[in-house]
Amino acid sequence: MRARTDGLSPAEQQVLDDVEQSGLHVAHQPARGDLPAGSHSVGLWEHFEQPEVLVFGLPDEVAAALLEALADEVDAGRRFHDGERHEGLLQDYPVRFVAVPRERLADVLPTACWAYDGDDFPAVQLVWPDKQGRWPWDPAARDGFAARQPVLGRGGQGA
Repeated sequence: MRARTDGLSPAEQQVLDDVEQSGLHVAHQPARGDLPAGSHSVGLWEHFEQPEVLVFGLPDEVAAALLEALADEVDAGRRFHDGERHEGLLQDYPVRFVAVPRERLADVLPTACWAYDGDDFPAVQLVWPDKQGRWPWDPAARDGFAARQPVLGRGGQGA
């Protein structure tokens, strides 16, 4: 994790404080280019050896609550890795985890890359289904749903 220096902005200091105090900082990124808005964890790898987690397409408050619940599960000993499906993180819906390719980390987890001073950490994308239980890679999924939650790993084929 990045060393503290006197030259940090208040926002940068907050990232490091959150990670030090609770093992988690949740960073939000606005939509940019062909990527929708997303949120990601910072600190899970540092504290728990759990890959950092990225989620697209949820309001900031919902994404933060989801990542905080996930961090509580990690703190209790659960782990979430590429290719796994889990029940219980979202009420009434399963979620899947897909590895984020290392070459995409700086683009989609910029705060984590800043905090780790590079991309030497693993990350997974938390993927959630639509109300009909379809995943973004399902041919029957609505175009808007798939665009709201692009799957970065495995060529978008999902887990």
